[in-house]
Amino acid sequence: MASGKRRCVGERGRDTSTESRGFDLLVQSRELVAQGWCQGADARDADGTSVDAWDSAAESWSILGAIVAVLEREAATTGELPLDQLAAALYALADVIETDSLVGWNDRPQRTAEDVVSAIDGAIARYEAPLAPSGSRAN
Repeated sequence: MASGKRRCVGERGRDTSTESRGFDLLVQSRELVAQGWCQGADARDADGTSVDAWDSAAESWSILGAIVAVLEREAATTGELPLDQLAAALYALADVIETDSLVGWNDRPQRTAEDVVSAIDGAIARYEAPLAPSGSRAN
């Protein structure tokens, strides 16, 4: 899926189309990692030198670096990603990756780019958008 539009089943079983910035975060992070993956740094340039994840020279990313790069782009173009959207994306990822550290998980010697892409694919498949806030509150 290339956009954050997902077909979801809402209340009473009806189909609804939703947009989720958290879902987009996962999709765009996957695209970066599929383009180029690295270990030992958030991102690397063409020479393999460590660079900031959001640096235009970055050509490969760790799983965390890809997430940070997408968050930085989001902040630069449309403002901050809502915390509930970020939390939902990370929760879906935590459903797939059993670790206390994305850096440690990414940097394990046996880890491969395919492992990382597969983990993000799993998170995309499990992603559930946060509930929209209701317009009224019960007193």
